[in-house]
Amino acid sequence: MVEYITRITMKLIKRDELDTNNLKNVSEVDANCVRSFGHQLAGRSERIAGMMERLAKKGFTFTAKQDSIIAESTKVEAQTAKRYLLQEGFHDSEFQVYLEYTRKWGVL
Repeated sequence: MVEYITRITMKLIKRDELDTNNLKNVSEVDANCVRSFGHQLAGRSERIAGMMERLAKKGFTFTAKQDSIIAESTKVEAQTAKRYLLQEGFHDSEFQVYLEYTRKWGVL
């Protein structure tokens, strides 16, 4: 017999967004470039908050890492969680789903 934990990682700042933002693609940075980048980050934060609200309804708990929010559940299976987020209008590029199994001791 096994137990499982579903983990969903949501990156606050995606590496490819940092590499292609307005701050790196211009020769001279101005206030408008910084504002544009701020709008990108605000949009990303809002999407993550939306995912968190929906996952909380399913019983997920959350922890914050340096650049990510981690949602965890021992009740919702990984594929079920992924389908749910996709049905709610999120894209699979916005999150990563991990499923970890552990064997219960004493059970064959």
